[in-house]
Order: sequence, then C-alpha cells, then structure tokens
Amino acid sequence: MDKVTAHDTDQKLVSLQFDAAPRKRIPAAQDARQIDISVIMPTIFWSGTFERCARRLLSLFNETTANMEAVFVFDGAPPPTPAWLDRPDVRIVTTRTQSGPAVARNLAADSARGEILFFVDADVELAADAIERVHAAFAADPDLVGLFGAYDDEPAVGGLASTFRNLLHHHTHVSNPGTAGTFWSGCGAMRKTAFLDVGGFDEKYAYPSVEDIELGMRVAANGGKIVLTPEVRCKHLKHWTLTSMVVTDIVHRATPWTRLIINSHKLPATLNLDWRGRLSGICSVLLAACLAVAVFVPVALWAALACGLVLVALNSGFYGLCARKRGVGFAVASFALHWLYFVYSSLTFGVVTLHELWGRSRRSVESGANALQPTAAIMLAAKASDLPPFGQ
Repeated sequence: MDKVTAHDTDQKLVSLQFDAAPRKRIPAAQDARQIDISVIMPTIFWSGTFERCARRLLSLFNETTANMEAVFVFDGAPPPTPAWLDRPDVRIVTTRTQSGPAVARNLAADSARGEILFFVDADVELAADAIERVHAAFAADPDLVGLFGAYDDEPAVGGLASTFRNLLHHHTHVSNPGTAGTFWSGCGAMRKTAFLDVGGFDEKYAYPSVEDIELGMRVAANGGKIVLTPEVRCKHLKHWTLTSMVVTDIVHRATPWTRLIINSHKLPATLNLDWRGRLSGICSVLLAACLAVAVFVPVALWAALACGLVLVALNSGFYGLCARKRGVGFAVASFALHWLYFVYSSLTFGVVTLHELWGRSRRSVESGANALQPTAAIMLAAKASDLPPFGQ
C-alpha cells in the first residue's frame, strides 16, 4: 500500500491554501504497471459508510477486465489505517488538515496512475457493473472526456426526506441522458489529461458544494464531451432530514450555483434547470403566493388549484415513480416536499441574483466615480493655470 501526503508528494504541493482559480498540475510519475482506472474516494472517517462503500469497491476489482487501483484520500489528520486497506492496489493520500473535497480530490488525482479518474463519494455504493460500464464507455469513444451516472431507485436509507431526495436525484438523472454541460463527482469519471488541462476542481470550494458542476462547465467550455449515462448506477447511503435538505439546498447548492451562473453568463438548460424545472419553479412560487392571497381573497384558491395542477402535470413522471415505489401516500407527501423545494430554490435564485446585480451596480458606480475624479482634478488645474497670480 502506497502512502502519500500533501507534504511528501513528488509535486510538493502547497495545495492546502485556497487559490482564486484552479491551478495547472503536473501528473504524478507513472510506474511500470499500466492502470486503466483510478477510483478516487475522499473521506473523513475510516469507518461508517466509507468502510461499506470502500469494501464494496474493492470487491468489484475482481469482476472487471480493467486494471484498477483505489486512491482513498483522507481529508484531515488520519488515524491509523485499517488493516483491510493494506493491499497493493490501494493507495492512501492525506491532506493532513481538513481542507474540503476539492482539495482532497485534486491531491488524489495528482498521485493517481490511471488514465481514467473515477470519482466516487464515501457514501455511494457502486452497482456490480458500474466499473465495467465506465471502462467500456471510454474504450468505445476516444472523444469522450467525462461521464457520470445516477442513483438507483432503491434508496438504502428509509424515511420520507431520504427516500424523496434519492428518488428525485434518480429521476432527474435518468430523465436526462446524453450530452451534459456539467459533471457529478458522486459517481463520475473523467480522463486524467482533460482533468489536468483545466486545473482540476476549484479549491475555493472549502465544503461540498457545486465544485463538480463548475468543473464540468469548464470542461464543456473547453470543448470536452461529457455524457450523462444513467446505466452507471450506484446507491446513496446518506440520511436526509427536512432541515438538512433545506439548508444544503440553499447554502451549498442554490446560492453558489446562482453565483456560478451569473459569473458564467449562461443558464444551463439541463437536469433540474431544463424548461420543466424552470416552469415548475414559477408555478410553485405562484402557488405559494395564491395561497397567501386566498386568506383575504378566497377566489385566489382557484388560481392556486390551477398552479398545483400544472405542477403535477409537469412532474407526473416523478410522482408516478414515487407512487410505484412507496404508494400514493408517499407520492402526495413527495408533491409537498417537491413544491417546497421549488419555492425555496427559486426564491434563493431570485434573491442571490438581485443581490449580485445590486452589488455589481454599486461597484460600477463607485469605479466610475473614481475614474472621473482624476479627470475633474486635471480640469480644475488647467483652469487654475489661466488665472492671474495672487496679488495682481
């Protein structure tokens, strides 16, 4: 088992300091054995869901024709490495100080020896054929730069919020196969050369956020071909609560994603930002507004009903999936959670957009005023030179 740290890699990375932009990186030295795929899994614990997912991953190495290695990166100062990780096809990397998934994945990618980097989260359990499908896809298409898969439709964790969340993610990805303008590091693979060409993950994201989406947008803008392949399946082991779902969506998803869209001057039309998602957001906000108005004007309930029916029609495929998997009662509850999701996501998008535009407008006015000051001073100096000297 190889051990690499942020202080003793060949590149002598100073990667624990966050840069404003992704850095160019130097590939790690290759050994005599050619590796096809390096599976990269970051973690902050050696136990829990990581152990279950890592053991599953290693068990799949014997079921694929690809030459494999696993690069497990511990984000922080790691405790002693478990004995079951002491294998020749396992490499251990550590950041030594907790720095976030972007730094951790970049560090692991630097030391990886595979032509393909397969990023898998520590709470994601791969399907039996996931690795083989990734290997076959890249072998069949030399132009393919990246691909990502989807959660399966049998969530491992019970409860309303967890089941809703995982089925929504599954449905969104399964319903949008083909060319994508983003990336997903929960279960996504990318050619190492292309990853290094764009500088890897942007390390300014110190917490799990939209760093994978941002990476995919840069790769796509660079001409790279990324494909959403729902046949590459995995199972999510994360437990969600209503509170964790709302906080994660607002703080770590909608807010940074909105800023990313504004900075890129492009609104993606894929996944949950396709026309159905946008129209669903509008209908959800209108539904909330109509319900509020109906307290004073009861006739507004008819408008609320109309908005609700449109929302059901737009997302009938997802609600049908919920009904098939957990029954009509769960489908009704999922509608309520979905409506709430659209409301707070849309409002966050609107508030952040207005805040960013207002801030830019203020900065523009201030910079314009500062630019005018030297000109005014020059004009006053020139006018003063035409005046007679004092005392005359």
